[in-house]
Amino acid sequence: MQALLSRAALVGSLLTAATAHAAAIDTRAFTLDGAPSYPFADITLISDTVVGASFALDGLAQGLHSNVDSTGEAWATADTPWQNFYNISVKAGYRITGMTVTGTFDGALAGDADNEIALAFLAWPPGSEPTWSPFARVTGLDGTHGWSIGTGAMSLDSAVLLGFLGSASTYAASAWQPDTGTWLGSSAHIGARDVVLTVDIAPVPAPQSWLMLLAGIVVVGAQR
Repeated sequence: MQALLSRAALVGSLLTAATAHAAAIDTRAFTLDGAPSYPFADITLISDTVVGASFALDGLAQGLHSNVDSTGEAWATADTPWQNFYNISVKAGYRITGMTVTGTFDGALAGDADNEIALAFLAWPPGSEPTWSPFARVTGLDGTHGWSIGTGAMSLDSAVLLGFLGSASTYAASAWQPDTGTWLGSSAHIGARDVVLTVDIAPVPAPQSWLMLLAGIVVVGAQR
């Protein structure tokens, strides 16, 4: 069973995403808000420190799930592709140095059933190439699976479009019961929870700071 995941599809959606802003969450280094055309863009600030800020992506977790029960039929399947978009505006004097998303996938299987879930994100400054995270992916999950994906080191000091692409799929098959003339069903569930975005930040030294550093180097060099 293949999840319907396409980076090109997300890039195309990002190009047409609404530019209007919902209520923004303001941190010391940047603002973050969800694109209002997506119904589950809810975000909650968890922490705001000198090295970064963390957010609960409640809407993303709410939308990425799939459930199926094949009772009364030979088989049943359900696929849920999912996209979420967020806008980041970096404040003067700061830069974003990295992004990480963590979370938990939870699944349940009963009988002849299967499931699959995957999620990735990109950071896209206007006029530049997007930076992709790897996919967090799991299949055949009966329990929980913690995961973490990130962009690696980066340096962004202006606007950033943040996009998520995910898919949740479930499948269940039934066994025919000739004595009762019914299908004995199976069931499957897969979903995401506790999805947290962490944005790492660093201050950008003011010009006078660079001049002071240069002067210090010159003085040390002269003394030597």
